[in-house]
Amino acid sequence: MKTQKTNLFSCLMLGALLLAGCAQTTTRQTPELSKERRSLEPIVSLGGSFKALPAVSHTQSRVVLYRDAQSALTGATSVFLDERYHASLEAGAWSSLCYKTGPVEMGARQMRVGSSPKDLPDTITALTLMPGQTHYVRVQSNGAKPVLQPVAAAQALQELAGTRQQIHTVSRVAIDCQPETAPAVVAPLPDQTYTLTADTLFAFDRADRAAMTDAGTRAIDQLLSRLSQDFSRIDRVHLIGHADPLGKAERNERLAIERALTVREHIMRSGAVAAPITVEGRGSRDPVVSSCGKPATPQTIACNQPNRRVTVEVIGVRR
Repeated sequence: MKTQKTNLFSCLMLGALLLAGCAQTTTRQTPELSKERRSLEPIVSLGGSFKALPAVSHTQSRVVLYRDAQSALTGATSVFLDERYHASLEAGAWSSLCYKTGPVEMGARQMRVGSSPKDLPDTITALTLMPGQTHYVRVQSNGAKPVLQPVAAAQALQELAGTRQQIHTVSRVAIDCQPETAPAVVAPLPDQTYTLTADTLFAFDRADRAAMTDAGTRAIDQLLSRLSQDFSRIDRVHLIGHADPLGKAERNERLAIERALTVREHIMRSGAVAAPITVEGRGSRDPVVSSCGKPATPQTIACNQPNRRVTVEVIGVRR
C-alpha cells in the first residue's frame, strides 16, 4: 500500500513538472511569434491627398516638395536642407515642412534598391525663403539625377492634385509650424479697390501664368502705374480672385485662388510694390451679376463676364 502511494505521488509530481515545462515553452515562444508577426506587417509609406495648407507666421517659411506621378526617376528621392535629412519622396508623393527664413541649400539624392549608399547629394539648389511665404519645389530629372526646381504657386497647386503625403520617414530638419496670427486691431478698410477682368487677364477657364494674355500683363502694369500716382505710400495690397458660377464649385474655387496667386506673382516679379501682398479666393460666392442662368451657353458665358475678375484692394496713404 505504501509503495502504491509512493508511485502515485511520483506520477503526480512528474505530471506537474511536464505541465510547468510546457507553460514555460509557450511563454518563451510568444515574443518570438509576435516579433515575426510584426516583421511581416507592411510599411505604409503614403498618407492622404494634398490639401491647401494654412499660412504660417512671418517668423518662418513653409516649403512643399513633391514628385510628379510620371517621374522618370527610379527609386526614392532623398531631400536635404542645409545637409540635414528631411524626406525620401516616391513618385506621386509630397511632403512639407516649416523652416527658418533666409538662404537655404536644398540637396537631392536618388536612391535605388540594390545600389551602393551615397554620402553626397546628386544636386544642390540654393533658395531664399521669404517670411510667411509658402515655397513650392518640384523634383525634376536631369538624366538620372534629381533636381529641385522652384515652381509658381498656381502651377504647383494644379500639379499637386492627386499626390499623396510621404509619411514613412521622420524629418531631422523641420521645425514646428507657427500659424499666422490675426492682428489685434480691426483691419482697416481699403482706401481704394480696383478690378481686373479675368477675361482680359487669362485665356478662358484658365488661371496659370502660361495662360496670361498680353492684354492681361498690360492691364496689370497699367494698374501698377496708376497706384504709384494715387498713393504716396502703400501699406498692403489684398488680391481677391473670383469665378463665375458655371461648372463645378470645386473647380471655381481653385480658379479663383489661382487667378489671385498668378496676379500676385506678376506684381512681385515687377518689383513695383514693396508692401505685403495677400491673396484670397471666393469662388463664385460674390457675383456682380446673378441673373445669367445656369446652363453653360455662349450667352450665359458672355453674361457672366463681370463675375470673372480679380479685385485689388489697396491700403496706404493717398496723394
